[in-house]
Amino acid sequence: MLCPFAIRALPAPVLPSAAMRTSVSLVRSMMLGMRVFTLLFSASVLGGCTVGNWNICGPQTPRAHCGKNAYERLVNPVKPRDMWARQHTDASVLSHDWQACGGLPSGGISPDRLGATGLETVYLSRDKLYSAQRCMMDKGYEYTGTCEGEVPSRYPACQARSE
Repeated sequence: MLCPFAIRALPAPVLPSAAMRTSVSLVRSMMLGMRVFTLLFSASVLGGCTVGNWNICGPQTPRAHCGKNAYERLVNPVKPRDMWARQHTDASVLSHDWQACGGLPSGGISPDRLGATGLETVYLSRDKLYSAQRCMMDKGYEYTGTCEGEVPSRYPACQARSE
C-alpha cells in the first residue's frame, strides 16, 4: 500500500522535439515576413506610391487617395449639356436647345425606357446621347468636351471634329 504522504518522483523534463523546433522557427520566420511586409506597405503609402496618386479617383479608391480636383470630377461630373458652346448664346438658350434635342432639363440624358436591362439601358443612353450631339451640331453648337479616350473618341461630335 502506498503512503499518501510519500514523496513521488517528478517526471523527467520533456525536451522539444524536432517537429516542435521546426514549427517555432516557422512561426518566427512568418512574423519576420509580416514585419517586413508592414514596413514596405507603410513606406509605400506614406511615400505616395499607391494606386491613384491623387489624379485617378473612382468608387473603389479610398477618399484619402483622391486629389481634390479628381474627387470633385467624380462627385460632380460635367453635364453633357454643359459641353456645348455657340457664340452669343446664353445659358437659357443652351438649356432650351438641349431639351429640344432630347436632353433633360437637368442637363443629362435619360434612355426613356423603364424596365430595360442594364445592357439595353447602356445602348439606349448611348444612342440618345449620340442623337442629342448630332442635333446640337445641326443647331450650330461646338463641342467643348474632351475627345480623349476610347469612349469619347467615338462621339459624333468628336468624329466631326476630326474630319
